[in-house]
Amino acid sequence: PYLVEYIQERKCEIIGHGISASQMITSNMTEKEEREYIKYSIETLQEATGHYPNGWLGPEFGESSRTPQILAKEGIQYICDWVNDDQPYRMEPDAGNLFALPVSWDLDDIHALWRRSVKIDRYCRMIKENFDTLYEEGESSGRLLVLNLHPWLIGQPFRIGHLEDALAHIAGYSDVWSATGTEIIDWFRNAQTS
Repeated sequence: PYLVEYIQERKCEIIGHGISASQMITSNMTEKEEREYIKYSIETLQEATGHYPNGWLGPEFGESSRTPQILAKEGIQYICDWVNDDQPYRMEPDAGNLFALPVSWDLDDIHALWRRSVKIDRYCRMIKENFDTLYEEGESSGRLLVLNLHPWLIGQPFRIGHLEDALAHIAGYSDVWSATGTEIIDWFRNAQTS
């Protein structure tokens, strides 16, 4: 409860992320098992936070071919599992509205620091260099830099200062929008209809 309150006081958005890292969605699940998994995840999060989540990022980016359809039918508005772009885009589920809000996969701290053993100072430079390129490319159409970070990893005392340095670099630009996933998707949806 303390963490939920702490996050909500700071106006951060909490999105669905499955049941646990050891239980990811795969095509080995039956459709019924996957629906129950997603429904349980969403209901548990809603009970803990008092809010229905708008977004989803599956554990280990796990999905089956049914996942986007199931999430859309459950009322999820955006998913971060698709890491194939640096702009949001509309998906086409059978029911509901669904958008992709792609995570910057190479900057996911587990992928970079844990699996690839990137040194923390290089990781900080990677975030800055990624941002600088996206900033330049996005001058006319905007770009996303969605970081998937894990406090148990990036929050270590010898790492956190490097992340703070990278974020300060990004925040140093006056026309950077620090937004929640829902804010981005709402803007994108409105831009598409106007």
